Amino acid sequence: MRHLHVVLVMSTFLTVPALAQQQDTELEPIVIRASRTGEITSTTAGEVDGFRALSATSSTLTDTPLKEVPQSIQVVPRSVIDSQGVTSIGEALKNVSGAVGQSALQTPVYNSNYIRGFAAEQYLDGMTTYLQSGDPNSLADVERIEVLKGPSAILYGGGVGAPLGGVINVVSKMPTADRFFEIGGTVGSNDYYAPYFDINQPLNSDGTILFRGTGTYAKSGSEIDAIDTGRYSFNPTLMLTNNEDTTFILQGRISRWEQQEYQGLPAVGTVAGPFKLDRNLFIGSPDVPDSFSETKSMTATLDHEFDDTWSTSTKLRYGRSSYEQLSQIITSNTPDAGGSSWNLYNQAVEEEREEFAISSHILGDFSSGQFENKVLAGVDYSRMSERAIMYMDMMPAAVVDLLNPGGWPKYVRPTGVAMSNGDNVYRTYGSFGQIQSTYADRLHFLAGLRLSRLEIDQNSLTYDRTDYTAKTKLLPRIGAVFDITDQFSVFADYSEGMKGNPFYFYSGPAVPETSKQYEAGIKFDLDNGLSGSAALFQIERSNVPVTDPNDPTMLTSLAIGQQRARGFDTELTWQPDEHWKVMANYAYVDAELTKDIPGGASAGNKINAIPRHSGGLWIDYTFGEDSTLAGFSAGAGLHAASGAPLALDNLYETESYVTADAAVRYKKDGFSANLMVKNLTDEQYYLPYAYLVGGVASAPGRSFYLTISQRF
Repeated sequence: MRHLHVVLVMSTFLTVPALAQQQDTELEPIVIRASRTGEITSTTAGEVDGFRALSATSSTLTDTPLKEVPQSIQVVPRSVIDSQGVTSIGEALKNVSGAVGQSALQTPVYNSNYIRGFAAEQYLDGMTTYLQSGDPNSLADVERIEVLKGPSAILYGGGVGAPLGGVINVVSKMPTADRFFEIGGTVGSNDYYAPYFDINQPLNSDGTILFRGTGTYAKSGSEIDAIDTGRYSFNPTLMLTNNEDTTFILQGRISRWEQQEYQGLPAVGTVAGPFKLDRNLFIGSPDVPDSFSETKSMTATLDHEFDDTWSTSTKLRYGRSSYEQLSQIITSNTPDAGGSSWNLYNQAVEEEREEFAISSHILGDFSSGQFENKVLAGVDYSRMSERAIMYMDMMPAAVVDLLNPGGWPKYVRPTGVAMSNGDNVYRTYGSFGQIQSTYADRLHFLAGLRLSRLEIDQNSLTYDRTDYTAKTKLLPRIGAVFDITDQFSVFADYSEGMKGNPFYFYSGPAVPETSKQYEAGIKFDLDNGLSGSAALFQIERSNVPVTDPNDPTMLTSLAIGQQRARGFDTELTWQPDEHWKVMANYAYVDAELTKDIPGGASAGNKINAIPRHSGGLWIDYTFGEDSTLAGFSAGAGLHAASGAPLALDNLYETESYVTADAAVRYKKDGFSANLMVKNLTDEQYYLPYAYLVGGVASAPGRSFYLTISQRF
């Protein structure tokens, strides 16, 4: 779809928001137990066996073994994040089949994480992180990342509706009864340094008042000219518990990101065209002031067990955030000023927003004959208000030759009449019910229904219009897992999603977008340490907004787009003993338009940014205690993907690539060190970069990172 109009300009900072969900936070003490790998732990987020998570709460709001959930779920535990020296959420998603992670250089408020061909919403502890404000790549407070594939409307609402393609739920670290202090940091290529701390401190002798605070600051340059990134995040958490039936948790978050706005490179001069641009070129003056994204929020969670059967959980979040983008931009994938020259425009975006979300549910866990049942019922509500305005030069600030850039024009903040603005309010109301039932320890059934209402008030002085959208819809979810043996299971499920599309102004009444997923597959856990899952899937999207070809200003949209993604994905973990850990994943995703876009693209065209084939492999070895190399471990891996189109017109496409990473680590007596080499062979390639023109970004070359920490 050709989006060279102002609506897409706004979408660089006003992306589809994340949606709220409430998560059960039933706390358990940390327990160390013997296992095949010698490191099964039970945390507040669920059990982990080495690199393999055994349970998750994101899909059901109950702590359910993954093998009993009729849905594809993949968890990236902290052990994987540390072992691979991961520095961003997008990098962590390389471990998830069918996932495409967002570039670390991309503006945080722009969402380009994809699951199974469609945009995936990012959450923090089961609730909305609207526009990923602040620093979404801060990992000091991350316990694990739970990825749900496909729509999950039953338990996820808020924001502007229920996710259509998937959920990336970032689970925070929680206080424990253990007292410790950890300090460390990472240094690396391009002047990267990132100190962090993790303080866990019981505040009284009986362990009923617990505190944990994490924080990190990261500063780095880049291979891209002029780019310097600064970001920080501070996350204090206070827990009050009677260690019996009631727990209250108060989480704070203060986070900020600053960087020159990076728009990538056009297709011509990189993956196409008669000339080649400098792959590290930064388009615009290096003196353009930094853009920023910041957020402050508070989350309160109250859990209470009435008895052995009934419990309840309520979560509330309030936050304020802001964003400013200052940039000099091009608006075409091809030279629009002749030869190798483009028109360059000054741009400025300002945005302020306020969020409130609350969700509450009650859970019953009981037996009836040969049935083990979990019955859950809940309600949620969210309100988001936002004011945003964009200024842009009406005439080019300059014509620049990107092949031979000379002096860039001075950045002058545009003023006058705003090119686009919005004063918007989004409200969601939801009530949901769910039942999980296990019969004779073999058949695991799940069914749920959500009554969802979505309201959007959009007001724009620029467009001289006011739009109101209200939609109420029943969204079902149903699935089952059958254990053929103790080691093999088959599953199938169906689910739906519905969400609005803010910052699109329609030629007629706005219509919320909907999706449906059909999925079937297998799950297995063999005696030799091999475990995993494989699934066939199909996701259908309807009412996708596309540019109205009859509007000469190209500022309005029609809700007529239809898309489909179908394919196969699998993930495997092999942990035969306490030394070896092997992870592998592969996905085939065929994502395409199923209806013509008038004047834009034809049915059958492929969805932009989605490789048809992708996968990875990571092999890890830990030396035994009786070895002369006790305390040492090493890992190496590959990641590969086929080329992907840059836009829905499919005129340009990136090439396939394969990269290799390696790590050597040492850990003993609370001290750890990890030397990581990424893109070991210095592979030079481009990745699709979701911005105005559907361009590309140069992937990072060979880089080195050393992380050292000490826990006291």
